Amino acid sequence: MLLITFPDGTKKYYAEGTTLAEIGREVEAGYDSPLAAGVFNGQEYSLSYRVAEDGEVAFIPMNSVEGMRAFVRSITFVCDVAMKDLFPETELEVCNSLGSALYCTMPKNPLDPGQLKQLEDKMRSIIAEKHPIVTFPVDRQEAIERAKQDPYLGQDVLAMINMAPESETLFAYELCGIREPFFEPLLTSTEHLSAFELIPFDKGFVINYPEVGDYTELPPWDTVRRINRAYEEAEEWSAMIGCNTISKLNQIIRAGRADKIIRVAEGLQEKKFVAMADYITQHRDKLKFILIAGPSSSGKTSSNQRLCVQLEVNGLHPIPISMDNYYVNREDTPKNPDGTYDFERVDVIDISLFNEHLKRLLQGETVMLPYYNFMTGHREYRGQTMCMKENSVFVIEGIHALNRKVTESVPDENKLKIFVSALTPMSLDAFNRIHTTDLRMLRRMVRDSKFRSHDALNTIKMWPSVRRGEEKYIFPCQEEADVFFNTSLIYEPAILRKFAVPLLQTVPREEKAAYFTARRLLRLLGLIEPLDEDMIPNNSILKEFIGGSAFAKEL
Repeated sequence: MLLITFPDGTKKYYAEGTTLAEIGREVEAGYDSPLAAGVFNGQEYSLSYRVAEDGEVAFIPMNSVEGMRAFVRSITFVCDVAMKDLFPETELEVCNSLGSALYCTMPKNPLDPGQLKQLEDKMRSIIAEKHPIVTFPVDRQEAIERAKQDPYLGQDVLAMINMAPESETLFAYELCGIREPFFEPLLTSTEHLSAFELIPFDKGFVINYPEVGDYTELPPWDTVRRINRAYEEAEEWSAMIGCNTISKLNQIIRAGRADKIIRVAEGLQEKKFVAMADYITQHRDKLKFILIAGPSSSGKTSSNQRLCVQLEVNGLHPIPISMDNYYVNREDTPKNPDGTYDFERVDVIDISLFNEHLKRLLQGETVMLPYYNFMTGHREYRGQTMCMKENSVFVIEGIHALNRKVTESVPDENKLKIFVSALTPMSLDAFNRIHTTDLRMLRRMVRDSKFRSHDALNTIKMWPSVRRGEEKYIFPCQEEADVFFNTSLIYEPAILRKFAVPLLQTVPREEKAAYFTARRLLRLLGLIEPLDEDMIPNNSILKEFIGGSAFAKEL
């Protein structure tokens, strides 16, 4: 008999080989949605996983963030199975998320709208029949042989198998006779996947699915074509240079060719900074305020500084302004329902004062700039003044910089709005992608450890609040942008591994939710070859997070 410990400390004995689903039936009444997956000793598994040792168990409900990830992986599998049945010559490739939808393409034999309707109908038929999604522990050698026989997924899957620890059990999932490898668990049946729709979009289609909170409700999907173009550009470029999956990056690192990939990736970003600076210079008579916004750890500060360098090259006089200095005093900071400070809301900024200063600057007046003391939580004035000079352009950086309220005193013709984010084109294979939010959390974790004395546990615990703020206040403003700038670097997962792994290993097992996240990220990083940071130029955006930036004094 095995001794199983529940999250509330309750202990109970079960026969060896009992599935997580069987254990979950005893506690599922306490959840407000069906169980999507289980967590055993800090690692996520399908509910069909059979327990073979003593340990701690927890469960992931469908309405949670991780539950919806399992939902999305499962609906993707249903789509793949339906496509193989109807259109066997067409290959499905999962690209990126677009709000509450997943953008997919068909590199070969794209489907027309009529065929896409057939595909959706077939998916609905599979779901209505409540087919089981069967989990298979796979012998490593067998997995290698199967991967070698697959001309489409084989190379990337084989590389991931070889990177996975020998001690790790590999799993494949089977639905309607189709078996595919997934590196994270799926649901155990198609029963709860009815809330979805396929929508033609750009070069493929999106799978629209529920948002976190209610797996049965399908929200309307708003097209976000411009940010999708930024994703597509990154994917096309990374594929063009032969580095669009982790397995290809690993091969490049092992072959000693990482320096070339670094130079090319950094060169692409510099080219984009030059293009933005040239555009601003061409419109210098009108453009006086450059607004740079983006979510946490998107590289706003370094983007600000690198753009300023290129503006100076063009003979302009860029003046950086940080919106952080316009925070309201701590006692005036809005709070969350639990009484903690909510630093993600737009009214954490003194919008009235900020607008007044922008208006006065545009009129040629001199303003006294505030300085926000984060130690005391109060705004101070240290004698710093600012005014418009010949060829001046103000470069303003802040998470809320694109919110119309923040700069409503400035006419639109005097503003260029730039949205930056780390839109990674990297994936494990055609079905298993790397989430942009995971990449940003790793960036933030490394930066906060190095510069803000925050450990990984603190970063992981804060992340849900950060994400809620982004979804509510930042991402709704992204379509206001004139320019989308992608700060991700195709080689950065290999750099972040070196810094993030020791931080993640410090998360204590007692912190169950954080420990689970740490284990999940460690598993992802374990599939990536590490890369030394010495080859990175000191003006790289990545240096903002790992240290050694040429802009350290400004940062």
